[in-house]
Amino acid sequence: MHIVLLICLLLTYSPAAQDSAQFSAVVGKSEASLSLPVQPRDRWRWNQPGTRDNAREYRMDVTVKNDGKEYTFGFYLWKHPGASPGAGSLSDLISAGQKSLFQRSESRLMTIVRGADVRVKSKGDRVVITVRGEKDLQRLFSSRPTEVIFKIKYPDEAEISQTIPIVYQ
Repeated sequence: MHIVLLICLLLTYSPAAQDSAQFSAVVGKSEASLSLPVQPRDRWRWNQPGTRDNAREYRMDVTVKNDGKEYTFGFYLWKHPGASPGAGSLSDLISAGQKSLFQRSESRLMTIVRGADVRVKSKGDRVVITVRGEKDLQRLFSSRPTEVIFKIKYPDEAEISQTIPIVYQ
């Protein structure tokens, strides 16, 4: 009994346990806005000495399937060889990383889509990913997919994955 109660408490209070209401995916005529929660921290740290070169330290992104193709877009931070450790606010972390759109190829590799208008910003305890431009909105949402998958990965923590319905306006 005590073990079951302990497991329930751990699942309830685990940082990985995210309430789906904390996520949102809204697609309008001129932009898509996708929002996800972040763990509150006084300081974010990146390019840490314990991270191997070329390893991804952070991932806060969205995956959508449209017209039989899979796309992933959002925020990424890889530790480049020789990179100096960094620390700061969530906005500082986002500034240090990459905002990109990737398409899964037939070989199952992800290839970057050059020139995509993907923007990422912090807003309180949330990260907001915005996609603008008719071409990118058509590429991602023309068949009106019903859901997206958010993924969040911090260094030394388990990946969080959450499927959320898309609201079209």
